[in-house]
This record gives sequence, C-alpha cells and structure tokens, in this order.
Amino acid sequence: MIKKESVIKDERYYKAYLENRTISRRGLFRGLLKSARQQPLPLSSVTAIRPPGAIAESAFTQTCTGCEACMHVCGEHLIVMVNQKPELDFSTQYCSRCLACTTACQSGALSPSAPPITAHPGVKNICQNTYIYCDTCADYCDKQALLWRPHQPPTLALALCDGCGECAFRCPARALEMQLTSPKMAD
Repeated sequence: MIKKESVIKDERYYKAYLENRTISRRGLFRGLLKSARQQPLPLSSVTAIRPPGAIAESAFTQTCTGCEACMHVCGEHLIVMVNQKPELDFSTQYCSRCLACTTACQSGALSPSAPPITAHPGVKNICQNTYIYCDTCADYCDKQALLWRPHQPPTLALALCDGCGECAFRCPARALEMQLTSPKMAD
C-alpha cells in the first residue's frame, strides 16, 4: 500500500486555488510565484492624502493609532480608513476646514499647528471651459486660488490654495482631481 504524503495547505495554496480554480501543480506554482513577484511599495511613493493638520508622513504612520476618532467627528464624512490609517476621499464631499479631526486626535498625528491639507486640485480630464463658458470651480473657491481664463482650463495659484477640494467637488465635468502636493511645489 502506497502512503500519500499529506499536503500542508497554507494561505498561498488557497490563494492559488481561488485565482486559478484548479489544484494542478501549474496553478499552484502560478499563485506562489505571482505572490513572490509582488514587491511592497517604497515609502517615497505614498499617495495618501491625509486629513488636515497631518504631521510628516513618516512620523504620521508611526504616531497614528488608527483609532478612527477623526473619522467619526468629520461632519462631511470625508475621512475614510485605509489600512488602519485615515485618508481623505474627495469623491463625495469637500473639507469645510472645521478642524474637528485635529481636535479629536489624541495621538498627535493630527496637529492644529501642522500645515493644512497637503493636496491641491489638478486638471485630470477635459475642462468644459475649453469649449463652453464655465467658471464653477473659480466661483466656489473662497481663497481665489483658481485663476479663470476664457476657453482654457483653470490655473492654480498654489500659494493661495488650502486643499479643501471644493473646486474639484463642484466641477460639473469632474475635470479637477485632488492630488498630493509635492514638497518641491509647496516651497
């Protein structure tokens, strides 16, 4: 009688099975090798837009406990938790700059003395002002950070922008999208 060796089924085995729907050797090794090829992102490629008053990213990731206090006090429901860290999701709302999140943060990851939101609007899609009159984004900008010109996309005066995202939220064509402000641009 031939005794079969028992196969130890770990997480990679089940992942290979779910992805390929087979338990063949080929399917198993595809799953194992695929997970081995995936490399973690370097810290310099962080794309998260943190809540107002967030300290430097490296210190933020170490200081933030993921308690969700900032998310619960946000009246606009703009803060979402991603990998147990808060991020701003500008797809459904903009920041009213009430700073309730900085008050609720007990760990010190959000500080009222830190810079406001480290994001600014960027033109990502075709702006309808290039073919019809539209100045919606500039109308709603309290800081007058968007310079409007006829038949051209808006130009951002970065020094005036506080990163609230109202312009991107109000844009009827969804031409503006919030993106991280690089340290070179902020200087």
